Order: sequence, then C-alpha cells, then structure tokens
Amino acid sequence: MTRSCALTRLALATGLFALVAGPATAANWTVDREASKVTFVAQQNGAPVEGRFEDWSARIRLDPEALEDAEISATVRPGSAQTGQPQINQTLPGASWFDTSSHPEATFTSQDIVSTGDNAYEARGTLTIKGTSQPFVLPFTLTIDGDTARAEAQVSLARMLFGVGTDVAPPAVADPVTVTLEITATR
Repeated sequence: MTRSCALTRLALATGLFALVAGPATAANWTVDREASKVTFVAQQNGAPVEGRFEDWSARIRLDPEALEDAEISATVRPGSAQTGQPQINQTLPGASWFDTSSHPEATFTSQDIVSTGDNAYEARGTLTIKGTSQPFVLPFTLTIDGDTARAEAQVSLARMLFGVGTDVAPPAVADPVTVTLEITATR
C-alpha cells in the first residue's frame, strides 16, 4: 500500500508531463508513444519504488513563436501503473489510492504556456486526479529538430493533496512523488 501511494503521485505528475512534453515548433504534434515514457519514483520506507504509466495520451498544439495559441491536454489512466511489484500494482487502483472504478482518468489541461528562457517553458493549467482539481505548473524543456520535438519534464507531486494513498501517511510513503516525462513528438 505504501508503494501504491507513491505510484498515485507519480500518475498525477505523469499526466501533467505528458501534456507538456508534447509541444514543439509546429501547430499540431503527434506523440511517438514508442519513443516516449511517463515514469515515477516514490519513496516507501526510504527505498525508491519506480514505475511507469502504460496508458496515457496527449494532444499538443504548440509553436514557440505563437504561444498565445498553444494548448496541451493530457490524460493518464492511473490503473495502468506498473512497478514490477504485483502487490503494489494491485493496490494502486483501489479506493484509497487512485480509485480507478470511480476515477479512471487523471487529466491536465493548460490555460497558458509561457517561455521561461532558452528552450524552457511552463504549462500552467489544471491537474485533476481522483476527482480533485488543483492549479498546476509544469516546467519543461523543449528541443525541436526539423519535424521532431523532444520535451522533458520532472515534477514533484503531493499525492495527499489529491487524496491518493490516504490509508498510508508519510513517512511510510513519502509525499511527494517524482514524475518524469520524456516525450518525443512529430509534426
């Protein structure tokens, strides 16, 4: 159960990263799922629990020269979290964690995307996990080479803010969970 909390936090962060990671120098980008990943690391009793979300999607419209028209939306299905540990994988979909029977998706929708420096951006919007919506800022880097874009992001998500893993309090399972996005997209 403790590892499940970490996965839940990672799922939330992963959903956000997937949205941000998709943007590139063209209007509409298509995520290359084979070259992309959404992963997370949670701390359970001081030891890392690593995992990834297998089922996620992102819609990205982004031109660094026209950020006022940029939009990112991402969906992560928390029930797809895989840690290599069957007990944790079975716990995460439960009511105390992601409650996937009532909340099968975690989402991020941007309201604004701004440049914060060379190849650095922030997607500012709303993250919804387990039915709880919170303002969220997703910092990411973006490199565009021809018709291929690569976005990377790492964010710390407070799982307890979203009611994830409520049956296991910190420090047994740390709050926050680190979510990493590595997204490749083409136009």
